[in-house]
Amino acid sequence: MLNRLGVALEELIEIQKQLIDYAEQKRVVLIERRVDELNVLVKDEAKLVKQLNVIEAEREHVAIQLMEQYGADSFSGLVDGLPDELMKRKLQTQVKTLQGLLVELQAKNQINERLLLDSMHFVQHMIDQVTKTKQQHFNYQSPIGNQKPQTSSQGFFDTKA
Repeated sequence: MLNRLGVALEELIEIQKQLIDYAEQKRVVLIERRVDELNVLVKDEAKLVKQLNVIEAEREHVAIQLMEQYGADSFSGLVDGLPDELMKRKLQTQVKTLQGLLVELQAKNQINERLLLDSMHFVQHMIDQVTKTKQQHFNYQSPIGNQKPQTSSQGFFDTKA
């Protein structure tokens, strides 16, 4: 049972490393504004996240069984209370590695989020500039010339020929 927990943690570590690679690829794609590649990366990343959720559920199930077996009230209590010193150190190392990878992934995702927001602001600014130029007149026009001649309230078809 402890081996299953170790295997699950190892798989989680590998998936986190892959997610970090995807985050780095997304950063490059965002900077270079390659939207099609970004869409592919996001789809692949979603598949990886689903796989991560399955393995995390398995890890949680095994951990709960082990906590009941060893009488621990938390995961860290379980690891600290293990009689096998080698397994204890292995699990502690895996947990620390996983925590470090999570921090790294969060940092990369925050950078990507900022890049994405900046790109969206740039696009909005460009849209505003394009729509504003259609409304502006770049030539001087007399303010008097802007006045429309007064028309009578009669419609075109109401007048006599």
